[in-house]
Amino acid sequence: MTRLKTLFYSADKNILILRITCLFWLFAKLLSRRIWTANRLLPTVPVFEFLDRIPSIVHAVLFVSSVILLTLLLFTKNKALLISVLAIEIFLCLLDQNRALPWEYLYVFIIIVFIINANTPGYIMPAIILILASTYFYSGLCKLNEGFLHIVWGNMILHAFLKIPVAMVGKTWIYYLGYLLGVIELLLGIGLLVKKMRLASVVLLIFLHLLILVFLGPLGLRGYRVLWPWNLSMIFFLLIILFCTTPEPDDIKSITKGWNKLIILCWVVLPAFSFWGLWDHNLSSNLFSANLPRMVICVNDTSKCRDLKRFISKRDIEGTCEGNAKIDLHVWAFIETGVAAYPEMRTYRIIQKKLEQKYTAAGLSFVYLSR
Repeated sequence: MTRLKTLFYSADKNILILRITCLFWLFAKLLSRRIWTANRLLPTVPVFEFLDRIPSIVHAVLFVSSVILLTLLLFTKNKALLISVLAIEIFLCLLDQNRALPWEYLYVFIIIVFIINANTPGYIMPAIILILASTYFYSGLCKLNEGFLHIVWGNMILHAFLKIPVAMVGKTWIYYLGYLLGVIELLLGIGLLVKKMRLASVVLLIFLHLLILVFLGPLGLRGYRVLWPWNLSMIFFLLIILFCTTPEPDDIKSITKGWNKLIILCWVVLPAFSFWGLWDHNLSSNLFSANLPRMVICVNDTSKCRDLKRFISKRDIEGTCEGNAKIDLHVWAFIETGVAAYPEMRTYRIIQKKLEQKYTAAGLSFVYLSR
């Protein structure tokens, strides 16, 4: 522990934050590389319709350019490189909203923090702390719903991971104990902003991320590998906060100065509007909440869309498709790209339109589900 503390104190904390961001961003991008290209079956969902005319080679070139620039930033801190990375990432997400993943959004904003505070490096760490605090707060708040209790807490954690019998999981006190996870996470997020609570909050959050890595890793459900580097990066961010910083209240107030107000707007104010459907879930730290809208594709004639057969679910417990073949869009996206589809109705409708045009003879019908 002493050596680790010495290592962190001896380094420039801002440089460490930047390098950790770029390193684990690279890992995440490589694990989800199919989502960053247009050569896939899952339709792209551009923000503006005219962007559909951009050739697929442009997607690939932008992705490769992003990987190269992130690699360069591991070795040098250069404002021109930061701006280039930011521009490329924004354009990639404009070309396909499916790329605006929660971890992508967080990493993009870390780059923004470095750009807007290029001449005031002392403001960088307080802004990062606010982003992390908001992530945990809204992630915890979004988990306070029945969908999280049933799907994530009951089915995934208690039954699939801990092997607790279904009869035991169904007991009222065990079932509703799941709400504690959300409450604890949001309180720890608040704790990052309070000097007297910061040490305990950091330690407990690191422990939480280690549990998540066990839960999703080779010893657990072995799912969603793209979240492994994100959880590791969050652990390193927390270690830097623990060993490298002791921000006083006045330092935290620096986020109200200049362009740092953008951080408050996008990470404190706007995510609250997601509860009324006025801001996107992926931009609001809605993580493992199980209350996101879904789209199910029912296929009448699978012989007319043979390339989609590997995404067809063998079971339709909900009876959504009334005996027809069923494709859950999120399952499709996860199998093909390693990430989930962007969970908004407007993106689902664009995907529906494209699939209807491509598979006109398959007799597709679409069902929208909300938790």
